[in-house]
Amino acid sequence: MKGKSLLQTVSDVIDAFGGPTAMSAIFGGGPSKFCNYRASGRFPEKWHMRIYVEACERGLNIAPELIGMKPALRQRELTLQAAE
Repeated sequence: MKGKSLLQTVSDVIDAFGGPTAMSAIFGGGPSKFCNYRASGRFPEKWHMRIYVEACERGLNIAPELIGMKPALRQRELTLQAAE
């Protein structure tokens, strides 16, 4: 994830995955679910880990607050990855 820009909003994350239709194909459910998440500005807690894992697999760098992580924990993770 080194060198990737930080996705700081729910809208940024949805766009990075290809939009609501693409996210619904990846995670299930209809596109309206992801449109609603965009409108509310948050992902439900039950989605945090799934979105995080899929984002990591795609090399996306998500702001930790969007997925229920504290910034310090995310920074430690990135530091450990850079050392590998």
